[in-house]
Amino acid sequence: MIWLISRLRRDFSAWDRPTQMGFTLALCLLVIAVPLFFIAPQDQRQTILIGIGALIIVTQILILWGNRGMVAPLTLAQRAFLRGDLEDTLALLEPMHASGQADARTLTLLGNAYRQLGRLDESAAVLSEAIDNLPNHHYPLYGFGRTLIVQGNYADGAAYVERALETGAPPVVRFDIAEAYYRQGNIDDLVAILSDVDVDDEEPRELFVSFWRWRYAGGSPPRRELIEAGLPFWEGQAERFAVTPYGASVRNDVSVLKSLLKPMGE
Repeated sequence: MIWLISRLRRDFSAWDRPTQMGFTLALCLLVIAVPLFFIAPQDQRQTILIGIGALIIVTQILILWGNRGMVAPLTLAQRAFLRGDLEDTLALLEPMHASGQADARTLTLLGNAYRQLGRLDESAAVLSEAIDNLPNHHYPLYGFGRTLIVQGNYADGAAYVERALETGAPPVVRFDIAEAYYRQGNIDDLVAILSDVDVDDEEPRELFVSFWRWRYAGGSPPRRELIEAGLPFWEGQAERFAVTPYGASVRNDVSVLKSLLKPMGE
């Protein structure tokens, strides 16, 4: 509730003047009508209740109208991000950030886009801002944790992803915690969490879970088909974050996985 009020106050300042005036008037009438309902004679309450309902509808319409220019850019940015058009994503979100109109969702998407472009310092800064605005939501917590991991700050990254899991993130993010343990050489904790990692049939993640089980838990080597399907993603990660300890670590794993293909193909 506090977050909704805070967001409404921030959005209100960006609305056009007529919308601000209409919303203020409707809110004032609503504040008057609610206590009036309780003190009015019984035979007049039905009429007042209808008026209260109408005022609530009006305020909702005014909120939607006031935010009409803010919803569209975020929606377009989300679609661009899912398509992999990261520059288009930035073009839509950066002006909102610069003008102070970016909420936590917008900041998180912007920070995630920066990370995908390898602009990790900017990603961390924007995601930290998103957490300041919405400290107990898994969306920015996970994004910030993931950025810390690819920067090579594995311990702090795992801690933020754990917080995201505690605040409602889907179970699949346990993979990121497991990866952070692996990258920092914390094999005992990696093995302990492996049985709880659910990768949702995502082949790149499934590949590494199989890889870890083979190396540390007595499992079989990853299947050739799984390596071929999942390897391109990890090659991209190694290239994108080549200047970080994370990128170097992924690059070494890619070499090992490629070596597994050679005897299989003979």
